[in-house]
Amino acid sequence: MSSPVKITFFRSIGHARNLYSTAIAVGLFLAVSAALFVYNLACAEGTRVSLAVIWASSVAPIAPALAAFLAMDVWSDELKSGRIDLLLTSSVFERDFVFGKFYGVWLMTMVAVLLSFVSTVTVLGALAPGSLFGSSGPLAFLPAFIALLLQTMLWSSISTAMSALTAYAPAAFTFSALLTIALPRCGWLAIMMFSGKGRSWFGEMPLDADVMDIASGVLSTSSLAFYFAGTLAALFITSKAVMRVRCAGRGGRGRRAASVVASLLAIVAAALAVRLAWRYDVTLDLPVSNISTVFSQRTRGVLAESSGEITATLFLARNDSNFRRIGHLLRTMKREAASHGGARFELRFVDPRWDIGDAERLVRLGLEEKSVMLTRRGRKVTIAIGEEFGEQDLTSAIRRLTTPPQRRNVYWTYGHGEARFDDYGSFGMSDIARALSREGYQNSVIDLTAGAAVPADCALIAIAGAKNAFSRVELGRLDAYMKEGGRLLVFTGQNSEVGVGPLLPAWGVRMIVPSFKDAPTLSGSDVIASAFAEHPLTSPLKGSRIVLERPVAFASSAAVGESSATERLEFTPLATVGEIAVAASIERGAGAGSDVAIRPTRLVAIGDPGFPLNLSLSLKANANRDFILNAVAYLSGTESAGSSDSRADLLLTGFDRSGQLRHLVWSALVLPAVVFAVLFLIAMRRRHRS
Repeated sequence: MSSPVKITFFRSIGHARNLYSTAIAVGLFLAVSAALFVYNLACAEGTRVSLAVIWASSVAPIAPALAAFLAMDVWSDELKSGRIDLLLTSSVFERDFVFGKFYGVWLMTMVAVLLSFVSTVTVLGALAPGSLFGSSGPLAFLPAFIALLLQTMLWSSISTAMSALTAYAPAAFTFSALLTIALPRCGWLAIMMFSGKGRSWFGEMPLDADVMDIASGVLSTSSLAFYFAGTLAALFITSKAVMRVRCAGRGGRGRRAASVVASLLAIVAAALAVRLAWRYDVTLDLPVSNISTVFSQRTRGVLAESSGEITATLFLARNDSNFRRIGHLLRTMKREAASHGGARFELRFVDPRWDIGDAERLVRLGLEEKSVMLTRRGRKVTIAIGEEFGEQDLTSAIRRLTTPPQRRNVYWTYGHGEARFDDYGSFGMSDIARALSREGYQNSVIDLTAGAAVPADCALIAIAGAKNAFSRVELGRLDAYMKEGGRLLVFTGQNSEVGVGPLLPAWGVRMIVPSFKDAPTLSGSDVIASAFAEHPLTSPLKGSRIVLERPVAFASSAAVGESSATERLEFTPLATVGEIAVAASIERGAGAGSDVAIRPTRLVAIGDPGFPLNLSLSLKANANRDFILNAVAYLSGTESAGSSDSRADLLLTGFDRSGQLRHLVWSALVLPAVVFAVLFLIAMRRRHRS
């Protein structure tokens, strides 16, 4: 940094430090970005979005306003007061002054970003029930810093340019806000509103998408070109604006006109450079360790046990909001498999708009757009891409692809007000049905009123929130099925007379209506259960939680422990709230010994009829889905499909409603107020000294 640049830089910093408005701006920036972070964190709970992405996405929309405020008078004040004439009498290049002021604005903006990061880490570390930073700790935020560093560089340069173009600071702030906030966001909103394709065609808003991509470790050369070319163009325009002041008067008309032409050419050159970089874009995966790249033990085991060659084809438009995230996941999984000596992955990316020939071939094979196809030795597995697509979907597909095909059916009862697995509405169960299909199960319907026996391929019978009572014939058939080593999964409410409630006491389960006063809750009507038993179903879920809406509780009935070893019923409270069991299991015949050819009878009861519904699984940050998958795996006699470890790519804060409120107060009120007070006192002290 040359001497004039350094002097201008420190003058800009000192001037801003003396202003009370700087304390107000930084305090508001911290408060608004923290409130946005708390909101985004609550929305992302239980999803596959990393903490660093949420933080960067919360700070990035506010950063342009802060940069515009800090830069609005770096030139405007000198233009208005006339000090710029004295400044330009020195034999210093305009660019030195421009770079000095730009560095000052950029540094102050990044200091505010750093304060936001410190407050985020401090509050979460103190209030969050569990660790959210993973094994790498705060270093996982490094890519997020890179994203914000690039964006604030551009915003600072544009705001500095606007300040040099007008002598009025409020006008400079207004023009900067229009260029960095209103124009890109309102323009994109207009595209979303008036385009028939909408977001599915254009993807996410580019500025937001860049932040999310870079913060999750995906960096493209086109993004780098955009920020650097835009910054250089803005600084060039600033230097030409300052030169026009130096060339004031009739004698400088030609140079002033040339500066305008040069500024326009700079904009054109920057646009062409960005277009060229976009045409030959190269995507880089940053070697960072964050939530989106840490694989669970289950995934690592599946990859290590895989063999041969697996071809993974991503059939998705490159401008889709999921393209880079899923591409990043596939490339990381390929490296993970290679490091464990597993299958060799070949990755193919097909854009239906650009790769016409490959797209037609995939369509003839029956593959739909927005899907991933895995093929190995003539077998293939296709996965539809949704917003929740992630590691667990790919892991299940690879396991199905590399293991012999099995026929395991889950039979759901109907005709008693149960939820249906083919219902895609809020009160259907299509979500969990898709998850079971990915694990290799087939969902079927069973009619217990018919005379036919339970099919031989039945892994278990599931009863999802029956509202009406089963007939005596149906209860008799279920009882006979259970006596022959059957498996039953029951989601039940507080009315013990409906569904299979009358059958449960004979199989060791007694339903009670408990009081959950002072129990942890998210909405006030639900109950959070985070204490799990040492049981094959729940042991993998340690550190997670399930959420039940007005649950019923379970206790052992008189039938438990009354029979011989081969007939004894063993009751296990799977999930408890305090001392109250909200999910329980029964097993009969487990102690008979391996030399006795008796298949143990198993029953799992969950005290919430809405537990498996689409609405519950989509709106609650919980391990409900994993609990159901593990229950099905336990009942069918296979490995657990979901676990706290397999949820390594999920964001789980553990906050209940009171915890979220404390988080909001501390991060959006208390700490910003402290920072404001400190900056205010510094400005007051320096003003008194001067």
